[in-house]
Amino acid sequence: MNGGEETLVAADAAELARLGAELIARAIAAAIDARGVARIALSGGSTPSEAYQRLAALSLPWAQTEWFWVDERAVAPDHPRSNYGAARRDLAAAPIPEERFFRMEGESPDLAGAAARYERLLRARFGVASAVSFDVMTLGIGDDAHTASLFPGTGAAGIEDRLVAAIPAQPDKGLEPRLTLTAPVIQEARLKLLLARGAGKRGVVAQAKRPGPADEVPARVVRGGPGRLVWLLDAAAAQAG
Repeated sequence: MNGGEETLVAADAAELARLGAELIARAIAAAIDARGVARIALSGGSTPSEAYQRLAALSLPWAQTEWFWVDERAVAPDHPRSNYGAARRDLAAAPIPEERFFRMEGESPDLAGAAARYERLLRARFGVASAVSFDVMTLGIGDDAHTASLFPGTGAAGIEDRLVAAIPAQPDKGLEPRLTLTAPVIQEARLKLLLARGAGKRGVVAQAKRPGPADEVPARVVRGGPGRLVWLLDAAAAQAG
């Protein structure tokens, strides 16, 4: 897939979901045609949920897909805040073999150990000597401009010596500990699909598109790397200030 960066603007939430599902499906089909398998990394949150549901209704070679997670909260997989649990519910209509799902162990009492295990898993699936290049990765952007679980002012956006990191809790912000893929993995994805909707995201999207320190605006990390970046926004998020 060719690199580059583009912005697609959907009229509303329904069109954003339709376009998101279409872009993911195309990336899956292209990866399977090229390499026989498609590896997808999913983010949580309410914005991509409908896109995942629409994707699950499509006819795709599901047995040739592998599903991973961009980040996870320190909760059990059946917890309401689990990114894994939410995505599994959204994808329930797709006949994906159980062994094709590779979740992060958010419930582990040793998150550093869980991060190391997930890194070993990625190396095993992609090949030790190969770059960990997901065929498609969905991403979001928070009101504080975080993406994945790379939060501003924490140094997390600058982690380069690991594929997966354990992120400490931020009690002052009400955030539990997390596991996350790091910026180098995000940047290697062949398609980075960042979804955002609502006027509340307009400012942080604009900040993320401008140069500057990633520790201040972690979503800036999505702009690096050789792959294609698509900002998929609804009209409210895309509207010029």
